[in-house]
Amino acid sequence: MIKPKSYMFAVPAQPRDVENLELILERLHTAGAFQLLSEHMEEETLYLKINYEGELYSAEVYPSNFALPELYRCQHLFPDVDAEAVQAAEFGLAVEMEFGTNPLISYHLQLKLIYALLPDLLAVLDDSSEKILSGRWAVLAAQSTVPPAPRYLFTAQAVSGEDDCVWLHTHGLNRCGRPELEVLNSDKETYQTHYNTLETLALRLLDEEETPKCKEPFFLAYAAQDIPLVVTLIDWEEAVSCYPPEMLGGKKDREEGHNQDTCAIFVYPSQKSFEEGNYSSLAIYDNVLKENPIYMLSNSETSRMKALAAERMEFLFQAFSDKRNHLLVKIGLLMDKPHRTDTSEREHIWFEVTDIQNGHITARLTQEPYYIEGIHEGHTGTYAPDDVTDWLIFTPERRLTPDDVYILTL
Repeated sequence: MIKPKSYMFAVPAQPRDVENLELILERLHTAGAFQLLSEHMEEETLYLKINYEGELYSAEVYPSNFALPELYRCQHLFPDVDAEAVQAAEFGLAVEMEFGTNPLISYHLQLKLIYALLPDLLAVLDDSSEKILSGRWAVLAAQSTVPPAPRYLFTAQAVSGEDDCVWLHTHGLNRCGRPELEVLNSDKETYQTHYNTLETLALRLLDEEETPKCKEPFFLAYAAQDIPLVVTLIDWEEAVSCYPPEMLGGKKDREEGHNQDTCAIFVYPSQKSFEEGNYSSLAIYDNVLKENPIYMLSNSETSRMKALAAERMEFLFQAFSDKRNHLLVKIGLLMDKPHRTDTSEREHIWFEVTDIQNGHITARLTQEPYYIEGIHEGHTGTYAPDDVTDWLIFTPERRLTPDDVYILTL
């Protein structure tokens, strides 16, 4: 597939910031987050060559008129004053960039580039994934040494019609060199479980070096105990031929979009069905999928989450000083020897924070471990920050993760 560029639009807090190209160039030359190899201007477009983490990238930057799209998903919380300013914005800076071999690193670089160009950000529109991102979140993400969560790379949308039919599909995976994903002929009762499957598969494909070919089996999870969920990708043209053309997401909906580099998700319920090439609708697993199957995180994503939690640990410590807040930490405990493997030796379990002293966290276990016999729910221990793999802050108003602690700066 031909990988399209990732297109983002930076909305400045001060519109005049876009007008001073000399200042923008000066910022680029002093940015320490990446190496600017060359730049040149053609008409109103600035062409950049960048070296980032050993890979070369090309980017195009140009001023552009701006109108807030109606159907884009607002990914973050905006204060009323910022929301009104975004609605009223008419001008900003477009940043186009082709992703490199690692989509998440590429996405992080694009945010760093935007921050270098316009450090006073109001919002970022990620056109490729049809998201509206908080400027405060984007600044915090750009300043971080840890990439954002891979779910930022795409958006999964659920479109419903007048009848019970729901069409699920993604935006943003194509720029990552992956096909967009769909679930056809879902319904209003089961689409949420189908949505979870689609999102989990998208995350897995982003973590894989190669995308499985159409009709190849791909083990995703256990839909229930001893029931493997083996999915497969079917090209959209073949997929829609299985349904009436007038169905939502059917052939008649493909004339103006969703007609390139997109695949529908089907399943192989047995080895025999795969060998015979008989794939089935995801709906055959509806009864077991509604029981909330466990979709495991990859080791790379667990490591990324741990790194982000560590980098932003100070927010957790600050939140503890407000006794209205309720804090949880996820601790990686060493499993009993019989359960350890070459790729997994720790069970990650949630604890309730009871005290923080001298940078160490005292916390009470909130659940029974699966793979550790020596401790039980209610056990209290003291742990170093390096033991923490994730954390949550429950304020009187909302739940905060290391990803969205920008809200504490509003």
